[in-house]
Amino acid sequence: MISARLFCCFALGAILSAGLAAATLLDPEPTCQGIELPQAAKTALKRLPDLTLSCRLNPSVIKGDFDGDGRLDYAVLVTQKSSKKRGFLIAFASGRSVVAGAGTLVSYGTTAYADLNFDHWELHRKSQPVESAEDQEPLSLHADALLVSYHETASGLFYWDGKKIRWYQQGD
Repeated sequence: MISARLFCCFALGAILSAGLAAATLLDPEPTCQGIELPQAAKTALKRLPDLTLSCRLNPSVIKGDFDGDGRLDYAVLVTQKSSKKRGFLIAFASGRSVVAGAGTLVSYGTTAYADLNFDHWELHRKSQPVESAEDQEPLSLHADALLVSYHETASGLFYWDGKKIRWYQQGD
């Protein structure tokens, strides 16, 4: 018998995959004009020459404390130049950075994706309550997270656990 959590993860994967197939038929990604990136994000992108800033969503950059050290970090939408796969980069105040999607696999429950085609993202402060999908352990955030959704149906949080970016399913 398939658990509700496994079903939710499978359903999210199906929704994201269907969205990805549809998205490849749409207009090309808009060009970025007039966006002034924070220095931490510029530095991170220089170290990753196959990634470019993406302006497919507004905002393209989200400020938050994603590692819980009390300093401002930046989440930046990016696209892998060679594959056109979408994702985001987090540039930490420490100088470290991490990529999810944009050609780098990130887990969505039991499945890993290298192309993240969510169509909405926003800051989720660590002080905000975290909604949970059924049959899932409650999550207590130690830092800010990114709330992402796809067509207002599937949603969840990407958060930094100190070692890697993790996914936490919220709705489907």
